[in-house]
Amino acid sequence: MAQQRPQGLASRLNERLESVVIVSAIVGLSLAWLWLLPDDPSAAPRQPSSHQIPPAPDRPPTPPPLKVIEGKVPRNATFGQLMSAHGFSPELVYQVVRATRPVYNLARLRAGNRFELERLADGRLNAFRYHVDSEKYLSVDRSKDDYRAQLIPIEYEKRELPVVGTIESSLFGTLSDLQEKDQLALDMAEIFSWDIDFNTEIQRGDHFRLMVEKLYLENRMVRYGDILAVEFHNAGKLYTGYRFEDPEGEVGYFNERGRSLKRDFLRSPVKFSRISSRFSYRRLHPILRKRRPHLGVDYAAPTGTRVVAAGNGRVRYRGWKGGYGNLVEIRHGNGFTTYYAHLSGFARGLRRGSKVIQGQVIGYVGSTGLSTGPHLDYRVRRNGVFVNPLTLKMKPSKPLKPEYRSAFRQVKLKWRQQLAAIAPPPEQTRQASTAHGYEADFIY
Repeated sequence: MAQQRPQGLASRLNERLESVVIVSAIVGLSLAWLWLLPDDPSAAPRQPSSHQIPPAPDRPPTPPPLKVIEGKVPRNATFGQLMSAHGFSPELVYQVVRATRPVYNLARLRAGNRFELERLADGRLNAFRYHVDSEKYLSVDRSKDDYRAQLIPIEYEKRELPVVGTIESSLFGTLSDLQEKDQLALDMAEIFSWDIDFNTEIQRGDHFRLMVEKLYLENRMVRYGDILAVEFHNAGKLYTGYRFEDPEGEVGYFNERGRSLKRDFLRSPVKFSRISSRFSYRRLHPILRKRRPHLGVDYAAPTGTRVVAAGNGRVRYRGWKGGYGNLVEIRHGNGFTTYYAHLSGFARGLRRGSKVIQGQVIGYVGSTGLSTGPHLDYRVRRNGVFVNPLTLKMKPSKPLKPEYRSAFRQVKLKWRQQLAAIAPPPEQTRQASTAHGYEADFIY
């Protein structure tokens, strides 16, 4: 019995030792696992996922910085000179000219027209803008390694606005006082050029009111559109003009009765000059000092002033003719012939046999031949007899078609109401001057 006790004790000790080893191993493994874990539980390794996270969308590259250069084309400057003055190479000039040639010839740059250049930081041209005229501009833009050119219409804001005034010294002066541009005077005179001679018949106290289109760009008035309706009181007589475009696209101005304001002949072939000598059978010639007929009207105007054809016709003579100096003779229909003498020069391309239309430039005021100063000697002959151009009465050249009279009446009533709503000039400014021999000076 004594020999079996130690064996049982040893067996129990072995069992306890095995338990301790197992527990120690478990504790050791647990400590080792805890030591391997990261401090941030959110950073613990995760099982790989088969779901792919889409990459962030590409952001457009930041455009390179630009330097904008604005200005006006200098006098006599070519496109190459303009670009060279701002540091661009001849190679780039050739590249732009080549890309632009299908839509615009850059050799036709006009002095005074606005341009704009966009230059990149590395010196390359990014864009070129050029205002061709009041209707469109040229846009040349960089496209990869080349340039793309196009003509783009200028988009204006169109406003229909009233203008009212009274003549004090001249039509130009009156409109200038109203902060209007000279072009409005020219446009108004053009409408009534068959009824009123703005060289001789305008008086102080004459007054007008009109509705006109004004075209704005970036809230700045750039130019005029069409005069839509106008009333002009001249020497106590009212003249009206309403713009009307028929369904066929024909545009004209018509009076209250629907009669066209256009005639076969203009009242004057020179705009805004003054009469220095009238039609007479016994005028004292300023050079010959003899009394002789002067069967025309002399319009004094600066040398180079444009002279236009009074009506449609064909050139019968162009050249030098004794005391007349440089002369143009035009044969018209219905037995009329007109003469334009003392010209400083002729319009380009004008020659004997040329067809001309009313208002076309045929020459320029001068002092050639027997002349004491620059003026136009204008004469009219009807059926072989010279007549006074200032008293010549002509019928409307193109009446309104009957089928369009109803549409015209609607247009006329609309503008008549709008004109009536415009406040007239103060009564005291509409009193004609009583000064003897007053004649407004319309030289421009």
